[in-house]
Amino acid sequence: MAHVTLLDPTSQGDAAEKFLAPRLDTFDRKVMGLLDITKNGSDIFLDRVEELMRAQFDIAEVIRVKKPTFARPAPIALLVDLADQTDFVIEGLAD
Repeated sequence: MAHVTLLDPTSQGDAAEKFLAPRLDTFDRKVMGLLDITKNGSDIFLDRVEELMRAQFDIAEVIRVKKPTFARPAPIALLVDLADQTDFVIEGLAD
């Protein structure tokens, strides 16, 4: 089970850096998560991201999830579930 830590991006200092996930050496053979925040056009944006990532890397699998609404943060259970199933996540924002 993946460990998930949520950080406040507005916090000051480098204390948050110790919680950052290590960078992947490659995206090949990795499971990519796509988080659609449900803003207008974010599905179109993520379709293109998926297309480009699959063209450039040997992506093992793509798991796509949607937030219930863009007006609120994603439910923690959704984020934990996505983190458990994927090696990395790209969040799509559009308008």
